[in-house]
Amino acid sequence: MFVDVSGAARRAEPERERAWLAEQRVFVSSVIGDTAEERLAVARVIEDAGARAVWFEEFGRDADAAEAFLAEVDSSSVYVGILGEVYGRLNPPGFSATEAEYLRARAGGRRVFVLVRAEAPGREGHLARFIERVRFSTTTENYNDAEDAARRVRRRLHELAAEALSPWVKLDDVVFRADEVDVGDTAVIRARAGSVAHRLEALRDGFGRRRVRFVHHDRVVEGDVTGVRRRTTSGGVDELTVELSRVQVPQLNPLRAGTSGYSADELVELGMRKLFLGEPLADPMAMMGLAETGIGVDDLRQAFEQSNEIVEAVTALVVAEGLVGSGRARRLLRCSIGPRDRDTRRVEVEWEDPAIYTNAEPDRRRIEGEWRCQ
Repeated sequence: MFVDVSGAARRAEPERERAWLAEQRVFVSSVIGDTAEERLAVARVIEDAGARAVWFEEFGRDADAAEAFLAEVDSSSVYVGILGEVYGRLNPPGFSATEAEYLRARAGGRRVFVLVRAEAPGREGHLARFIERVRFSTTTENYNDAEDAARRVRRRLHELAAEALSPWVKLDDVVFRADEVDVGDTAVIRARAGSVAHRLEALRDGFGRRRVRFVHHDRVVEGDVTGVRRRTTSGGVDELTVELSRVQVPQLNPLRAGTSGYSADELVELGMRKLFLGEPLADPMAMMGLAETGIGVDDLRQAFEQSNEIVEAVTALVVAEGLVGSGRARRLLRCSIGPRDRDTRRVEVEWEDPAIYTNAEPDRRRIEGEWRCQ
């Protein structure tokens, strides 16, 4: 697998970025009395970028109405936490409002960004422990003052826009950012050439057709490569267009069966626990390969080694290709990867079982824990 790391820092075009940001609600979470200057600076930069800042000073709810705050988190697309010295009052079930909002954002799959004040000699013990928990599962950044916090939030908003408008995709064994994806009976993928140009152009064989697999979000299809074209725009940017024909979902095995008291879907979950969390399999299952996930072990190992900036996107593509592409899952619901701590990362993967009966909702499965690179 080849990962185009040059696409990680790429920004979206200004007009597209502004339009995307106009649709975003950004929840600002912190202890008001402890971070008043930071909150004001961050809210201003959010609004200046074109997004909507959602903060207490604006919507002014009753401070005791915890559910009202959580409802605002639910209605937002991005969560920004600012952690200084004060943890805040403990509310049932034993969390401060800031931690409860953070947990709600994580559980709801919101984009999460957390800033931690670099100099905080009076930091409370509860907050120090909360920061340790956050850093275990979320990439955080230290900030020096309100201006620095605002600058970091502005940069993160640009990064989120790039991630949304130029999504990571996997075509055959190449992982890169695409500027435009259109998938139907045919598929068209447009991207800036960069370091992947020659690899994508090599997908054409001597007859102009090669069957390849394409992964986009949690969708996995196969198609014939019928064209790879490169052109230079008026701005001097090299663009690649890859066209696929005869696009269809991969042919799947309809005869999946369970064994040893486990259903086929339970065996997949056991395989995921073994693959990510290192949980052992019973010898018969291990020897007979009964708990296969469809995920490429080498690709997964390579995904683990990516920078914190792109590891989640790359891992999600590898997992979707394995689970969904093999028919072991209907769709990938979540793939959350924490920052690297030596040889481990925090991982959370949730998926939906294949749909067997049209009148029954498929079960959801989830693993969470410490992913150790093997």
